[in-house]
Amino acid sequence: MKLKTISSLVGVTLLSGCTSMMQKNDFDAFNSKINTGDFDGAAEVALEHAGYDKEEGTTDDLLWTLQAGATLNYAGQYELSTKLLDSTEHMMKSEDTEGTVTETAELVGSIAGNDAMLDYEQAQYDGVMTNTIKAWNFIAQNDMQNARVEFNRAEERQRRAAQHFADVIKERRDELKEEAGESGALVKQSVESDQTKTALAKAGIEQGQWKPYEGYVNPFTTYSYALHVMLTGKNKSDFQKAADSFKRVYSMTNSSVAKKDYELARSLARGTTTKKLDNKVWVIFENGQSVVKEEKRVDLPIFLLSDNVAYSGIALPTLKERGTVFNNISVNNVKTETIADMDKIIGAEFDQEFPYILAREITRATVKTIAQKQIKDENELLGNVFAVLQVATTGADIRSFSALPSEYQATRVDVKGNKVTIKAGNFDMPVELPKDSKKHIIYVKSVSPVIEPTIKVVNI
Repeated sequence: MKLKTISSLVGVTLLSGCTSMMQKNDFDAFNSKINTGDFDGAAEVALEHAGYDKEEGTTDDLLWTLQAGATLNYAGQYELSTKLLDSTEHMMKSEDTEGTVTETAELVGSIAGNDAMLDYEQAQYDGVMTNTIKAWNFIAQNDMQNARVEFNRAEERQRRAAQHFADVIKERRDELKEEAGESGALVKQSVESDQTKTALAKAGIEQGQWKPYEGYVNPFTTYSYALHVMLTGKNKSDFQKAADSFKRVYSMTNSSVAKKDYELARSLARGTTTKKLDNKVWVIFENGQSVVKEEKRVDLPIFLLSDNVAYSGIALPTLKERGTVFNNISVNNVKTETIADMDKIIGAEFDQEFPYILAREITRATVKTIAQKQIKDENELLGNVFAVLQVATTGADIRSFSALPSEYQATRVDVKGNKVTIKAGNFDMPVELPKDSKKHIIYVKSVSPVIEPTIKVVNI
C-alpha cells in the first residue's frame, strides 16, 4: 500500500512540479514584454498560453485570455480584445456555476499536489476589470451605447462583491473540513499555534495588511462609469447618476478631481447648459504595474506524536509590489492624482483569501507528513524518498491578472485651442486635438520611467 502511495505521488510530483515551474516561466516571458512597453509582443505571449485558435477565435485558459484581452487593449486592438474578454465572461460564468461537489472533489484531488494544479478561479476584480476594459474598448471606437452596457455590467458586479465575500466564508470552511478528513484536529492545532504565527512572521508574511475600499468597490470603474454617463448624458437623470457616482468615488478616495467632476455633473443635473462640458480635457493615467504573486517557503510545526519526519514545510503565495512609475503626470501643468489604487484592491481581496490558502497548505502538509511518518516508521529509506517527493510537490499558486496597472490617476483641464502638452517625467508629449470635437479624453499608460508613455485620444 505504501509503495502504491509513493507511486501515485511520483505522478503528482511530475505534474505539480512542472506546473509551478511553468507558471513562473510563463509570467516571466509575459512580464518581460510588458516591462519594455511591447504590448503587441505581450499579447502574443498571452494568446499562446491562452491556447488561441485564430481560425476558430477560441481560447481555453481563463487567466491568459484575460491577460491577452488587457494587453490587446493597450496595443489598440480593440475588437479582438473585446472578443476575448467576452469569452472570459463565459468561462467565469462556468466557474461561478460549478457545483460545490465538483469544487470539493477538485480540492480533495489536489491534496497530494498544490493549488497550482487547480483550475484558475477568478478574483472579483478580474470580472469587474473585464467589463471595465471592454467599456473603454467601445469608448475608443466611439460606440457609446455598448460602453454604457459594459459599465452597467461592471457596476452590477461591484454590487455583488460584498455579498460574495460574506458567502465565501462558509463555502471555504466546508471545503477545508472535507479536505482535512481525519487530520482535521492536527490541522486546526497547526493553524492556530503560536509557532505557526512566529514562522510566518519570520518569513515576512503578514496577514490583513490591505484594507479594501468600501464595499470592495473599484473606484476607477465607478469613476469611468460616471465620466461616460456625464459626457454622453441626454437628460437630468443621466447627469444625476453621474453626480452620484462621482460623489461615491470622492467619499472613498477624497480625490479633488472626483469632487470637481461631481460638482460639474451636479450642476448639469440642475439644468445648467451642457455647453459647460465644451473645451474640457480629461486625462486618465495608468501608472506602473500591479502587485504580483511570488512564492515563499515556510517550515511549519506539524503536531504529530513522533519527530520521525524529514520535511513538513509549505509554500505560500505572497504579494510583491512592482510600484508606480511617476508620482503623477500633468496636462498643461495641471497634475493628475490617484482615483484608484489597484494594488489596494488586489491586496484586500488576497487578504480575504489568504487564511484559506494557508489552511489548505497546512492541510496538505499535515496529510503528507502523516503518510511520510508512517512510511518512515516502517522503512526509513522509503520514508526519505517520500520526503523528497513531498518537497517537490510543495508549491504556491502564483497566478494572477498581472497586466493591470499599480494605480489609476485622473485630472481635468479647460483648454483653448487644439493643443495640449502631457508631461511625464522627462517626456514632454504634445497632443493635437481635432477641432471638430469639443470634449476629449486623453488616455496615458506608463510602465517604465525610461520608456515614453503610450497616448490615446478619444474625441466626443
